[in-house]
This record gives sequence, structure tokens and C-alpha cells, in this order.
Amino acid sequence: MPNVSFIETRNKQSRRLWERSCQCIVGGGQAHKRPVEIMMLGGPSFAARGRGARFWDVDGNEYLDYLLGYGPIVLGHCDPQVNEAVRRQMEEGTVFSIEHPLEIELAETLIQIIPCAEMVMYFVGGSSATMGAIRCARAHTGREKIIRCGYHGWLDWCVPDNPGVPKFNREVSLAVPYNDLPALRKLLETMPGQVAGVLVESVQDNGPSPDYFAGVRRLCDEHGVVFILDEIKTGFRFGLEGAGPPFGAQPDLATFGKAMCNGYPGAVVVGKRSILERRIDTHMAATFHGDLLSVVAALTTIRVLKEQDGIGHFWRLGRRLMDGLNRVAREQELPIKFVGFAPMPVLKPTDETDPVPCPRELRDEVLKQFCAGLQRRGVFATPHPWFLSLAHTEQDIDKTIDVAAEAGPDLKKFLVRGAAG
Repeated sequence: MPNVSFIETRNKQSRRLWERSCQCIVGGGQAHKRPVEIMMLGGPSFAARGRGARFWDVDGNEYLDYLLGYGPIVLGHCDPQVNEAVRRQMEEGTVFSIEHPLEIELAETLIQIIPCAEMVMYFVGGSSATMGAIRCARAHTGREKIIRCGYHGWLDWCVPDNPGVPKFNREVSLAVPYNDLPALRKLLETMPGQVAGVLVESVQDNGPSPDYFAGVRRLCDEHGVVFILDEIKTGFRFGLEGAGPPFGAQPDLATFGKAMCNGYPGAVVVGKRSILERRIDTHMAATFHGDLLSVVAALTTIRVLKEQDGIGHFWRLGRRLMDGLNRVAREQELPIKFVGFAPMPVLKPTDETDPVPCPRELRDEVLKQFCAGLQRRGVFATPHPWFLSLAHTEQDIDKTIDVAAEAGPDLKKFLVRGAAG
């Protein structure tokens, strides 16, 4: 573990800005971007600029980026082709009071590549898109209750137990665990004829069991429920079509965003014509739905991913990354492991079945300490799932593995201190 003076010198400007930010921005920043814990261990809290697979913080430190804005950056920061397309569109206009032909072009593109897509609705941001899918399911079925599985955003129905959320949301928005068909069946059977939709993240950790999505489809059909697949994180990373189809998912509706636009906020609901065509019966319009900067960014991103085999790139490099990091963890007997899939590796503490189990009381702290060790050495990652971009190279992956090997002893020292009391 580096000494205190090194840590404080490394991110001096970040610390000053954090103090200033806490005086004028709620919580000092967005809830998922509040960096204070790792910042106190030497990490950054404010970015200055980005390019490709890297960004630079306000203290001038360079970072190889594996969070990529929590997933939207899929080609690389400041991608020149996306930038050029956006610049051209800015010269022609960004938002109009009537439709634009590019909205049709993107919709037709999505319909060609996403199996369940027969029609498209435009939104801004993943939370907005998942809310739109829920509204469609409720309008289609005439029912109100929703069963959710995973993280779907910040709106009331996603977090019914949060302060400020009306209590009725707890009655109409219920959760089940991923990969648990008996739990889903039981919940549907206890509320016959009341559930409008089942919304499931396409991938969590090691993904679905072989029969999971077929079972979800069957239960939805038996109970007349709309099956919605949340592909906000996985779309255009696991595959252009998302992660669901390779795992056998056949949803009625699906949501896409994040990586679709390489950093712009566009998102969509796609799905069956029989559900979406009639949704002129409910108001889901907003000023920036289908904004043309997001539309041209999406068209460019999809084209580049196709031309450069972006999906194959993520799988190849992600596997190299996971194998190398797990090798470091084994060799140094670190209580961490990488699980999940190559395009979206997930850092976890080891459990009782692993050769080096992580002390239960240190599980969260172990991940934070390891990521802090990476950040101090110029690799930006957190306990959130990691992402790759088309700008990452094999050399970047090898550098990351080397950095993890350097950070390992810091984690071992922390564990010794933790064991001592």
C-alpha cells in the first residue's frame, strides 16, 4: 500500500474539486459516479478528456478505461467517425418539430438485426426505455403489476423501496431472482390475471441456465404476460442482436441503449408489431426522443461494429483479459475472481468453494482495495462489470494483466491488516 503523501499528491486536484462539488451538487455527483471511497485510496474523481480506450483526469493522470462511462463507449472515447457524423448533423439540425428520414433508417436497421424487432420506439436513456416497455405491456394487457429481475434504472417502479417513491409501487412492482423459474412461477400463480409484464436482464454474472429463457417464455404465455428483455447493458456488446437470442430468449419486447450510440443518450424499445402498433393509445413522446445526434451516432456505431467485427473483438480480448487476470489471482492466491462472459467480465470475491476463500466480512472491501490498486497504476476499473471498446488492443490487455500482478501485493498487505484486527 503506497504511503499517504503519494496518494494525496497523485489526485490533489480531484480532491479539491470533490470538496467543491459536494457544496453545490447533491451527493457531490451522480449516485453511481460518487468516487470518494476509491478517491481516498488514490483514484480519480474528475475526468478531463478521453481518447480511444483511455481518459485523463484533472491531475493529468492517464487511465486505461474498463468502465467506459458505465458501458456506452463501445468504439472508444471521441471516436473520429462518430464525431464526424455528429458534426455533419449538427450543421443540418438536431431536433425538429416533425420527423426526420434518419429515424426511419435507424429503425429499419434495428429491425434487420434484432430478431424480435418488428417495430421501434425512440427514448432517451435506459431508464426511459424500460419505463416505455412497461407502459406498453400495461396498455397491451390492461393489467398493472410488473415482475422485474435485475437492474432496470432509477424510476419509481425500479426502486419501489426507495425514499420518495409512493408506497403503491411496492404492490405493483415485484422482484424475483435471476435464473429462478420456480420463484417466477409462484409469483405469477399468486396473482392470476394481474401481471402485465415480466422484465428480465439478459445476463447476470454467469448468465442463464440452459432452460431459463425458454421457461420464462412458457410461463409468460401460460399467464398472458408480456415478456420484456432488458438489453441496455448487453446490446451491441455480446452481439449486435443483444445477448438474449444466443441464449434462446424470445421476448415480446426488448430495450436497447448505452453502446448503441457510443456515448450519446439514445435508447429504443423494439418488439412485436401486435403489441407496439397500437401504442398510439398512450402518450410516450418527449422533446428529445429520436434526437438526431443519437440517431446518426447509432447508425455510425452499428456500421463500424459490422465493418471491424467489433463483437468478435470483444469476445477475443475479453477472454484474454479474464484468463490473464484469473491466472494472476491464482498465482498470488488473491481472494478474487472474474466470472461472467468475455464482453462484460465481472469481478467477484471468492467464496467458500474456491481454493482461497475471501473472508465474508471483507468481501466488499477486497474488491474496492484491488480496484484502487489498479487505479493508482493507471487502469480504471471498479467492482461494477467491466467493458471493452474497439479501441482496446491486445497490448492494453497484457498491460492490464501486468498491472494486476503489481497490485496483488497491495491487496495481500490489506488482508494481513484485516486479519490482524
